[in-house]
Amino acid sequence: MPRPESDGMLLRKFGVIKLWPKLKTAEDECISRIKSAAAAAGLECVEVDYSGRLTAPPYTQLTRNDVDFILSLHFETPKCYDIFSFVALWNPLQFYHDWGYRKFTQHLLTHDDFLSCSSPWSDDHVIRNITGDPTRDLPRLLLYHSLPGPLFEPALGDRMLFYVGINWERIAGQQGRHDELLKLLDRRGCIRIFGPKEFQGVEVWRGYRTYSGPLPFDGVSVVHEIHRAGIGLALSSKAHTESELMSNRLFECLAAGVVTICDENPFARRFFGDSLLYIDASLPAGEVCAQISAHLDWIRANPGKALQLAGAAQQIFREKFTLKQCLEDLYAALPCRKEQLRALCSPKQEHGPIDVFFLMPVYDPEVLERHLENCRAQRDVVLRPVLLMSSGDFPVYHERVRARFAESDVRIEVHSLDFFDFHPDGSLRSRIRLGKVMSDAIRSVLKNEWFCFVAPHERLFSGHFQMLLKALEGDPEADVAASGLLYRQRNTPNVVDLREELILEDCAPDLPLGHARFLVRRAAIREDVHTALRYLDTLAMHALVFPHKVARSRRATVMLDLQDEFNLCFCAARPAEEREILIDYCPERFRKNLNNDPVALFERLDPGAKTRMAVALAHSVPIPKVLNTLTFGIYRWWLKRRSR
Repeated sequence: MPRPESDGMLLRKFGVIKLWPKLKTAEDECISRIKSAAAAAGLECVEVDYSGRLTAPPYTQLTRNDVDFILSLHFETPKCYDIFSFVALWNPLQFYHDWGYRKFTQHLLTHDDFLSCSSPWSDDHVIRNITGDPTRDLPRLLLYHSLPGPLFEPALGDRMLFYVGINWERIAGQQGRHDELLKLLDRRGCIRIFGPKEFQGVEVWRGYRTYSGPLPFDGVSVVHEIHRAGIGLALSSKAHTESELMSNRLFECLAAGVVTICDENPFARRFFGDSLLYIDASLPAGEVCAQISAHLDWIRANPGKALQLAGAAQQIFREKFTLKQCLEDLYAALPCRKEQLRALCSPKQEHGPIDVFFLMPVYDPEVLERHLENCRAQRDVVLRPVLLMSSGDFPVYHERVRARFAESDVRIEVHSLDFFDFHPDGSLRSRIRLGKVMSDAIRSVLKNEWFCFVAPHERLFSGHFQMLLKALEGDPEADVAASGLLYRQRNTPNVVDLREELILEDCAPDLPLGHARFLVRRAAIREDVHTALRYLDTLAMHALVFPHKVARSRRATVMLDLQDEFNLCFCAARPAEEREILIDYCPERFRKNLNNDPVALFERLDPGAKTRMAVALAHSVPIPKVLNTLTFGIYRWWLKRRSR
C-alpha cells in the first residue's frame, strides 16, 4: 500500500532537477551545494531529470512515495511528474520577459508551492498570478541560492580582488556584462578572474592577463579561492538589481570570510547594511574602478576594521542565509505546509461518486497498470472506475483483467463496448469512431451525476478530480470542469509542452484537446447530443465540452503522450467534416467560432472560388520569374483544356 501523504511522515529525501545533464552550467554548482547542505542536515538529495527520473543508474522513475518533494531551480519546463513540487523563485523578472513571459510564467504555476529568496519582484510575480485561486497560498517558505560552507574565519588573504563568471555574452560576439570595468581592473593587476577557459567553442576570457583558469563545479573550490584572494567582488546584473535579487556570489564571499565590495543591490543593503563596502555600478566604468580602488586602499590601510566588517557580515550569513539552515527550516515546516495546501485544494462539499471511464481499446498490461495508478493517485473524492474493453478482447482477457484488479487495492468494474468493426470471418474491418464508443458508454454504463473519460495515453496526477471539483465549487453554474494539459514528447527528451487554453480548432493528433482533463455533468448532456457524438472521432470531446460553461482548474494535472498509438490513430480522422456536424448540432456555439478556421472556410468554397484562391496564393510565393512564368503557363494550358 502507498504511504499516506497526510500522516506527517517524512522520508527526509528529496530530488533536485538537473535540466542539462550533458552541459556544465551554474546549476551544477547550485546542485552540488544543495546536496552538500542536505547531507549536513541529515537529508538525502538525489538528482533527477525534468520528468522525475534519476539521472544516474538505475535511472528509476521516482514516485510520490520515494521522495518528500522535487525542487525545480528553473522555469524551462513545467512540472511533469506526480510528486509534490517546489520551484525556487531565483530568476529576475526580466528573464521571463526576455525568454517568453506568459509561457514561462505558466510553467512556474504548474508547481505546488514556491520558495522565496526575499525578492519582492519575484514574489509579487507569483502573487498576482495566483490571486483568486483558492487552491494557492502566498510564498511562505524561504530558500536562498546560498551554500552550506566551507566557512572560513575572517582573513584578508593576498588582498586581491576575486571575480568569477562565465562571461557568456561573448558566445554571441557581444561585450561582456562588466567588460569595461573588469578590463580596467585587469590592467591594474589587482584582480584574479576565474571561469571556463572555453564555453561552447569560444574563449570567453581571451585577452585578460589576470585570468586564472577554470574552477570545478564542486560547490567548495570557489570559496577556497575567494578566501585565498582575500577580497570579494560581488557584481549584479541589471536584471538582478532591479528585482532586488542577489546572485550567489555575495554568499560565497561571506562564507569565505573576506571583506566584500558589492554593488548597490537593494537586497545587500536590506540584509547586510554597513557590513559591506558599496560601489555605484551605474556610473561609468572609470568612476566605478576609482571607487573600488579607494576601497582597496582603505582595506590595506585599515586591516583590523576590514576584518571586523568581514566578521559582522559573516555572522549575519551564519544566522539567516546558510543553505543548511534553509533546508532545516524547510523540513521543519514541510508537514504543516503540505497539509495546509492539501486542505486548500479539497472540495468543501461532499460530492457523490464520479463515473470514470478508462478506455482500453486494445488489451495492454501497461495501459492497465497506468489506469490502476490513475485511480490510486486520486484523493478526497469518491470514484466509480469503469474499464471499457473492446468486445473483441473481452472474452479473451476479461478473466486476466479481473484477476489483476482482485489482487490490487483498487476495485474497477469491467464493461465491453465495440471499439472495432469486424468482418463476418472475424478479421478487422475498421476502427469505430470514438464518439460512438463514448455515446454507447453514456447511454448504457453511466450511472452518476459526473463523468470523465480517460484515454489509454493519459496519466492523471494526484488530486486531479479533487481540483476539478474545487473548480466547480467556485463556479456553480458550470457544467464542465477542465484542467490544464501537458503534452509529452516521447521522441524528444526534455520537451514537455503545457496547454491550458480550450481552443475549438485543437484536435488530435497534432494538438489533441485531451479527454481526462474534463469532468462533465450528466444532466447537462442533451439527448440529441448522440445525433452528433456518434459521428465524431477526433472532435468527440468538443461536443461534450464546448456547448457548456466551463469552470477552469488552474493546474495541469493530466499528461498526454503525443507519440502513443491511440493519439496517432486520429491521423485518418476528417476534422473538417466533423466541424460541420458540430455546427449542425449546436450552431449558436460552433458556427461563430469555427467559421474563422481557414481550413473549414476553404472546404465550404465552391470549386471556382477554390481555384481563384489557389492562384492568389501561388502569386504570393516569392519564386524566380522564369519559374513563375513556366508554372502559370502550364496552369493556363490546363485551364483551357478543362473548359473545352
